[in-house]
Amino acid sequence: MKKTILYIIDSLERGGAEIMLVSPLPEIHRNYNIIIVTLRPENVFTKQELVCEKIYCLQMNSRTELFHVAGKLKKIISENEVTLVHSFLYWSSIVARIACGKKVPCVFSLATIMTAGVYKLKWFSSYTLLLERLTYRKNHFVISPTKEVLLDFDKSVGLKGKSEVLYNFVKVEFFENTIDYANQKNRLRLVAVGNLKDVKNYQVLIEAFKFLKNFNVSLDIYGEGPEREMLQKQITSNGLAIELKGIHNKVYEVLPGYDAYVMCSYIEGFGVSAAEAMAIGLPLLLSDLKVLREISGGNALFFNPFDPQSFAKLINTIFNADTNLKCLSDKAKEIAKNNYTKEIYLQSLFKVYDRVLLN
Repeated sequence: MKKTILYIIDSLERGGAEIMLVSPLPEIHRNYNIIIVTLRPENVFTKQELVCEKIYCLQMNSRTELFHVAGKLKKIISENEVTLVHSFLYWSSIVARIACGKKVPCVFSLATIMTAGVYKLKWFSSYTLLLERLTYRKNHFVISPTKEVLLDFDKSVGLKGKSEVLYNFVKVEFFENTIDYANQKNRLRLVAVGNLKDVKNYQVLIEAFKFLKNFNVSLDIYGEGPEREMLQKQITSNGLAIELKGIHNKVYEVLPGYDAYVMCSYIEGFGVSAAEAMAIGLPLLLSDLKVLREISGGNALFFNPFDPQSFAKLINTIFNADTNLKCLSDKAKEIAKNNYTKEIYLQSLFKVYDRVLLN
């Protein structure tokens, strides 16, 4: 008889953590029964994508309901004879740890540099860190998307038990659309993929493009978010060669048409879209963050995400032919193939589950 795993996440909106939960469900379901629990009802995934026995929503409307919601989760765990709980994102992990107690094995996945995100969320920052420390126990297993994220967690909370760095994976469609890179001497078509929100830092590219009007360089940004209107106004008023393309459900089909990929975030936990670009074979222009140096293997051109002129100078370097973009492309494909396939991810994930359940 298959054992039962319960996955809990804040909601089923389309983001990095949600995709990492949903995408491998068919393969996981071959070995385990699956229960999915969300804190909130938002859901953009189809029934076909959500391969599981049952789905519950705890209807958590405020943080004051934390212990009430944890009680509801404890009941679901008992009724479904759950043998392991795996949580994604901060609040779901807090709820899961409270509900699991000492009896039910609990795995939780970190998503980002917590000290730069969750633990610094204005008025309740000390509260979130305190909750993390109080609910995290030695018998819990920590999965981190990068070494840097795990190091950050250790510094701020302190590792108490076992942990594993498990790199996120890239969908097979990106590996199926790899390119044989050819340097373009007279133009540079850049592409970025990500939500239009503050942390993605597209503002630095807008400022940088003001210095690049004499260069044959353009930028297409795929994604939507709360900053669209503000960004579009600045792009239009300054006559910049930047276009907001909206959401594209098959971005792996359009990426091969570009010359390089840009990620300008000032916080990242992994950078899935950068890894996807690597699988395609696009040279990377990345914010100089330790996380992005780690996932790219240093095989990228780096700039200061807080200095528009740093990016502009990097573009100037490319047009002066001081960089070998084809070499970056070839090595990027190799790194992605050796580190970011779903097969590698699942092998490591199942080993984690085995370790936890054998204890």
